[in-house]
Amino acid sequence: MISNNLDFIQKDGDIYMKIDDYKLLVTIKKLGTISGAAKELLISQPAISQRLKQIEDQWEEKLFIRNHKNLLVTPVGEKVINFAEEMINREKRLLDELSKVSNTVNGRLSLAVSSVVGQYLLPQILEEYIDLYPNVKVELMTGLSQSIRNSIEDFHLSIIRGEKSPNLNCIKLFSDRLYLVDKKTLENKQKEKLLIEFQSDDASLHAMCDEWFIQNPGIRLSRKIKVDQIETCKQLMSHGIGMAILPQVAIQDLDPEKYELIPLTLESEYLTRPTWLCYSENAKELPQVKAFLDIIKNKYS
Repeated sequence: MISNNLDFIQKDGDIYMKIDDYKLLVTIKKLGTISGAAKELLISQPAISQRLKQIEDQWEEKLFIRNHKNLLVTPVGEKVINFAEEMINREKRLLDELSKVSNTVNGRLSLAVSSVVGQYLLPQILEEYIDLYPNVKVELMTGLSQSIRNSIEDFHLSIIRGEKSPNLNCIKLFSDRLYLVDKKTLENKQKEKLLIEFQSDDASLHAMCDEWFIQNPGIRLSRKIKVDQIETCKQLMSHGIGMAILPQVAIQDLDPEKYELIPLTLESEYLTRPTWLCYSENAKELPQVKAFLDIIKNKYS
């Protein structure tokens, strides 16, 4: 959230942008609409529109071209927003430097976390961390592991699944087995079954699962459908819509009396997916990062 004080700073008759202005411009570019930026920054649309007009008046140039769907960045806008991004990054680097010399755990902690980990494991970890270090500002982004790998150096810590990052220190937290999960019912025991898949960026994972079905022809599939979230996949399965391949971390709450849980194996080896905690040596020097690492290590050591 940025400040509701939308006035320019004036000095000797000149007008200067503040860090909140930089964040506003970067957010508008990222989301492409005033309404999207308003939701992201928790500011009213009229206030953002007014502020953007003031910034464009300052530069005496249009930074965005408006069409009926979204805002497009002009060439001048690209240069101004590149400058804004650099100023935001400089502020982050300064905050990190201040954290290093502080005697207390504070500052900011930026995390990028796989959606699966974010849904099933992170809440308890963050609850403990925030209780212990309430002065730390936590910045969190969740998503597919591959998307996180593409920008992994932008974060202090990342928790990803599948392949680890080759450019960072990576600790293997755990590997969880994959299961074919189906609701136990008498009516559909002999039917060909629908397979519900959740979105994943791991092509090798899908290939292994396909190979497992080839080696287990007794389990007949009628067709596949894909959903964007693992919890959607799990809920559809729990309502008897079809079967699902789920990681062990997502099925801890399922009653084996009500669900059939078949571990996936190939050549007598369990199919698993590893989870990695990744960070740089520079990030490790920050007290707030070290504190998070200590909690994670205590939990998974």
